[in-house]
Amino acid sequence: MDIRDVRFKVSAVAAAVVLVAGFLLYLQHRSPSGGDAPYSGPPATPGSPAARPGETRRIALNTRPSDYPRLKELGYDLVDAKPDDSLVAGVPDGMQALLWVGNFTCGSFDLDYDAFTRAVQRYGRSPKVYGWYLSDEPDTGRCPKVAGEIRRRADYIRQNAPGQVSFVSLTDWPMRQLAPKRVGVDLYGLDPYPCKGSADVQDSCDIGAIDRMVRLADDAGIPRARVAPVLQTFGQSCSKGDKQYWLPTQAQFRKILARWDRLAPRPRLEISYSWGHQSEWACPSLADASGGAHPDLQSIMKARNTAK
Repeated sequence: MDIRDVRFKVSAVAAAVVLVAGFLLYLQHRSPSGGDAPYSGPPATPGSPAARPGETRRIALNTRPSDYPRLKELGYDLVDAKPDDSLVAGVPDGMQALLWVGNFTCGSFDLDYDAFTRAVQRYGRSPKVYGWYLSDEPDTGRCPKVAGEIRRRADYIRQNAPGQVSFVSLTDWPMRQLAPKRVGVDLYGLDPYPCKGSADVQDSCDIGAIDRMVRLADDAGIPRARVAPVLQTFGQSCSKGDKQYWLPTQAQFRKILARWDRLAPRPRLEISYSWGHQSEWACPSLADASGGAHPDLQSIMKARNTAK
């Protein structure tokens, strides 16, 4: 997942009164970066449980087969993989795969449509497959056609992969064109990362950033029952690119979890980003967060993932 800063943009062709209203909304919802103040808009309303106790599925992104035993010990029951026979066959018993077939923002899809349909025909009834990751942070503001491509792929999954889910992950670009009634996607990852503004640990995280993004999803028509929280389990102190985020402390991470538990309790899917390193975006990551030089977030996630 990319974690570059994004902001809403007001249309230059709107009438003056709409410009003013839109600008005020932008100021209310904008994400904190650099010297921007933390979110101070209205809190999101509490949500209702989307799944029964013990039915939340859990995944940590950016994993390899060698990571699967440790992930299973920590209570994760999903892994991310590509639609490849050897990779799907290698998913351990008791776990399933979320298959990456998507695109990033405005980029090309990893599989063209014909290759995508062949993959669904091959794995659409596989007990090893949980679902299909169709897009990571699609930007319908700059690339409106991406919504139509997501829609036809979600339609194909619904028709040809019974019981499997379609999934996209959203950031704070415009979401309305991606609402379920428009594209038919089953689950939506929301990825506010509250511990932001420095690669060095700070005293507090902007927990309100979670409320802000949930409110954006509410306004776009995305039901809470379809929201999949994306938990910040990364920093950037050892990354080669951005240096804007720090790995939460244990106390900060518990506050992140508590806010998500208020706004999207017992979601159908919960995501930890990221397990593995990404050279530009995520280092350190959850794989490092086992105590010692880094906060022990793994123990917190194990207790959470295995609670009955």
